[in-house]
Amino acid sequence: MGDYMGIHEDSLKLQFNAEKQLSLMFFQVGLGLANDEEDIQERLKLFDEALVTLINTPRFKYVERTFALTEYEIRLIALVYIQTLEPDILMPYIGLSWYEQGPMLSFDKLLFLCQQGSKRELISQDVLCGQLFDWHLLQCSKQKLLTESISLHMELRQFLYTGRVTLSDDHLVKQGTSSTPDVVFTSCFNPKLELSSSELCRLDTHDPRIARWYTEQLALLSGGEFGYLSDEQTQNLTLSEVVSALVGVILNTNSKSLFVFIDKLQSTRFFALKKMIESRLGEETRLYFFTLSPQTDQDNCLLRVLEYQPPSNASLVDAWLRLSPAPNEVDAQCISNRYPIPVYRMSELAHAATTRAKNNSEFWAELQLICLEELNRGPEELAKLSEPRFKLSDMVLSETINDQLYELVGRIDRQVELKSLLHRFTPGCKAIFWGRPGTGKSMAAEAIAGELQLPLYVVNLANIASKWIGETEKHLAKLFDQAQKHNAVLMFDEADAVFAKRSNVESSQDKNANMGVSYLLQKMEQYSGLLLLSTNLKSNLDDAFLRRFHNVIEFTMPSVQHREEIWRRVLTGISNDALAKSIGSLAQRFELSAAQIINITESALLQRLIEEHSCIDPDSLARALKRELAKQHEGFMAQHEIKAWLQGN
Repeated sequence: MGDYMGIHEDSLKLQFNAEKQLSLMFFQVGLGLANDEEDIQERLKLFDEALVTLINTPRFKYVERTFALTEYEIRLIALVYIQTLEPDILMPYIGLSWYEQGPMLSFDKLLFLCQQGSKRELISQDVLCGQLFDWHLLQCSKQKLLTESISLHMELRQFLYTGRVTLSDDHLVKQGTSSTPDVVFTSCFNPKLELSSSELCRLDTHDPRIARWYTEQLALLSGGEFGYLSDEQTQNLTLSEVVSALVGVILNTNSKSLFVFIDKLQSTRFFALKKMIESRLGEETRLYFFTLSPQTDQDNCLLRVLEYQPPSNASLVDAWLRLSPAPNEVDAQCISNRYPIPVYRMSELAHAATTRAKNNSEFWAELQLICLEELNRGPEELAKLSEPRFKLSDMVLSETINDQLYELVGRIDRQVELKSLLHRFTPGCKAIFWGRPGTGKSMAAEAIAGELQLPLYVVNLANIASKWIGETEKHLAKLFDQAQKHNAVLMFDEADAVFAKRSNVESSQDKNANMGVSYLLQKMEQYSGLLLLSTNLKSNLDDAFLRRFHNVIEFTMPSVQHREEIWRRVLTGISNDALAKSIGSLAQRFELSAAQIINITESALLQRLIEEHSCIDPDSLARALKRELAKQHEGFMAQHEIKAWLQGN
């Protein structure tokens, strides 16, 4: 214990001698009671002196300060501890009323031995509801009977005996493994966080992985300790069990601040934890709970909100440079622009690239390959996680489509209110997007995810139909479990590949396929988030299947007015005056989807950049337009219209 608490050898010897003396006097008091000795008061005086000596040793004083214990509370701990340490001292008490239920003295007898006022006076002070039992430092039955024996918290006993707590691998509170702050955190964030007293905080992000990493970095920067409890661990635990699990971790902090991250803090626990950390810890102890968004506005009032700002591109470039053994700003910029790697993964990927590279000059090439592998990983290879880049305001849509999309957002955003007002309300929302390719179905899914600030999983159903034959249910179960865990927006592409109208079952393969579809339908019905399906042809889907969805939204080709708005948006800042003046005519002459307009613009801009120009002119746009129309075998027929547009006719 010497290094841990800074206790010298003479202090350890002091505690050993104090334990030995208290054990002796405990035994002597028992003999005096058993033999009805006249000098019992003198023995009790010597007993009290030995007890005082023990509770003033460094370990006991540390426990007293840490949990803000009163003197009689630390006395009780010492009395239970010494019985646990030296059970033979109880021999004289066997057969006395003092030893009613065993294996140690009953609670009311310990109150007498505390000699901190009369037993009646201590009971009137509600000693059964103090810090000892709030923190489960002393443990007994729920009834807290005075006649039952009291036991010591296992980790508190270990600390008093050895000076530290060794937490098992299956301990509820997992502690961090890092000893120094991540350079990515210091590059990308500059949290101006002033923590004076214990607090309950909410991190303004929906990603528990980011929140947990962020909390650990705050702890490291503050010179504190970090621990976390996952949602799977805590959802079936009582608050008492969670509090009890914190005791050993707090004892190990050596008066440092303790930062604890909990994925999802149940609504019923907000007030209890808030009250506990504000008034139930010693002055030297700082306990900070960090969690994600609360379930209700009332819960939110109990929390201090810490805003999470996604890092800028410049800070990400700086982080990659600091992680590299061969800094190169051009390469770092390329990695940052191409691969949106989560901040909590950057250091690990950079370390992997350093390990795989034969020399420093190969680092960036290896990092590029590793980043590509990272982004191509979806849940069980069936889905890709897409970081939403848009919101609905970024799209040009008809009023009808726009209203329907905002309705989907509202159904998810207002689920709590809907559930409280509609007794038969079923959580979740399902919609089908259908229409010609390029009309905005995929972008709409991304924009909805952006509005809700939720992750988007894009699933290609053709993979399910072909790649996972015989294993469909297993992979779908994992996909939905992971999506449910993150409350993700699920986008199933090419829905007609699986849900098309089927003929009679003619083979075992058809039977297996139908079984897979049935299981998928079951998981879709149970999904409580937003689930979207897209298809080019609604007529390919069975009518009974369509009735399962809240919304069936048709994405039509944009009108002339909408085409003009799309052209103006994509060409803003990159067109010359001549092109800007002809946008109205361009929209009028050519019926194009939004995707086609974007493709044409990108192609034309690339041509101009190759020619060392930064603005698109009508000629370069005309060439790109001709190539796009040629994909639909309209190149020859469109030449006249393109020529007329260039001439302004």
